Amino acid sequence: MIKEELRMKMREKRRALTAYTVKELSGKIEENLLSLECVKNAETVCVFLSAFKEPDTSVIIEKFQEAGKKIAVPVTDTEHISLSLSYIDGKNDLKKGAYGINEPSVIKPVKTKDIDVMFVPGLAFDRRGGRMGFGKGYYDRLLEDADCVKIGLCYDFQLYDRIPIQSHDVMMDFVVTDKEIVEIR
Repeated sequence: MIKEELRMKMREKRRALTAYTVKELSGKIEENLLSLECVKNAETVCVFLSAFKEPDTSVIIEKFQEAGKKIAVPVTDTEHISLSLSYIDGKNDLKKGAYGINEPSVIKPVKTKDIDVMFVPGLAFDRRGGRMGFGKGYYDRLLEDADCVKIGLCYDFQLYDRIPIQSHDVMMDFVVTDKEIVEIR
């Protein structure tokens, strides 16, 4: 299956999910994710703010806040097709940003070198750590400088044995689904 066909298939499958299913599967992903030692021990985490029926990260963020972790989220720069990172204090300091995705209303910059664990969205992942996004390279640019544990979060139907990847694609260290934890490294 070529990349564009796979992207379309994954977008369609996610669109078909009900709110109930997203909540149920996200709870299982959260449970698996929070069992990882690297997540338990992380002081500063970068968490994407869910959109487009991605696994819901809002409860994960709340649990990290309760645990006293520093939380960073991506901020989109559409002009430069890049992501930067900003700390957040809670849900109240968010507003709709690029592509309708929530972003901090006040930017508190974070360097990628300060991140211990980064949670990464994607349309598809594979068991080798490969990731397929929407195709513009936002996360690839961010991840190329990130020297932290990279964890892809997805539903089980988004995990493949092998997906097409390119030389600039940054590999994940783990992929966490509603059914399993795949450790790559």
